[in-house]
Amino acid sequence: MSTKLKHVLRFIILSALLVFFMYLAFKGIDFDKLFEELKKTNYLYAIGGSLIGIFIGSYFRALRWKYFLDPLKKGIHIKNLFSAIMVGYMMNALIPRSGEVSRPLLLAKKEDISRAATFGTIVVERIIDVLTMLIMFGFCLFLYREKISEAFGEYDIISIALYASIAILIVVVVMILMILNLEKTEVLIGKLTKKFLPKKYNEKIHDIFISLINGFLFIKYPKEYLKIFVLSVLIWGSYVLSAYVTMFAFKIDLSFLDANLVQTMMAFAMMIPLPGNSAGSFHFFGKTVLVSVFGIDPELAIGYVSVLHLLGLISLLIIGFYYSMKENIKLNQKLNQ
Repeated sequence: MSTKLKHVLRFIILSALLVFFMYLAFKGIDFDKLFEELKKTNYLYAIGGSLIGIFIGSYFRALRWKYFLDPLKKGIHIKNLFSAIMVGYMMNALIPRSGEVSRPLLLAKKEDISRAATFGTIVVERIIDVLTMLIMFGFCLFLYREKISEAFGEYDIISIALYASIAILIVVVVMILMILNLEKTEVLIGKLTKKFLPKKYNEKIHDIFISLINGFLFIKYPKEYLKIFVLSVLIWGSYVLSAYVTMFAFKIDLSFLDANLVQTMMAFAMMIPLPGNSAGSFHFFGKTVLVSVFGIDPELAIGYVSVLHLLGLISLLIIGFYYSMKENIKLNQKLNQ
């Protein structure tokens, strides 16, 4: 199968999933009532909530990323990390998961560090993000187990979360063992690549794999663990605060802990790499938890989720475009020197 055909099939499948989730999210909605809810919305709160998640969350993410990158290069400026993050977010919004590739490439070129090792830090980041989300989900289960089971019973979200947790923990343990035994790991990878790959590829694949592992070198510095943990909590907290503040725009009377459950389910939805920043799945999961767990009116719930998603998407595209233009100018200047 040609690469072009694979891209076409992937686009068709993801678009079909987007339409399917949108259908589920908007099924049975009274659109006249929905538009009335949207007219009553305080968009200052909504915009403020959106920007909290984007700017504050991304700033904390840049700070945490710095600790992952320190073993590769000390002293990388936060503004360069923040800029790369925003460009990556924009790319993810346009093409699912493309930001995970463009972000490390952009930073590696600017800072003259290994692209594979920088990509390895993105893998670390995603693992920690998923672990954080699963921990938050476990906390939510403690508070809302029966209601969550009723709301998502047919999808067995609890079992999915359990299996995902086990898989992530296995990956983490394996990576820790590989990092703590780096010399043995390198020898093992060398033997495997020689055994299963043609000679012209095995050395290159071996070097790339070792570079990826170097993205996990922060594991060797336990003194940074607490900082990384605190920043991970702050990143998540900023996203929950974003969801919570946006609730004021719709006069949804829920607590911060309730907003944490809403954010957790929407984070699950964003693991599905759909176009438009996981449009459709975001709407369906967000609306379902608001309606089935908290008894929010369906039109109010879908209005809240739609505005939260749309403002986030537009903000990411605008801010990401600004930084992409800025970075292009800087890169051009650097190339001309």
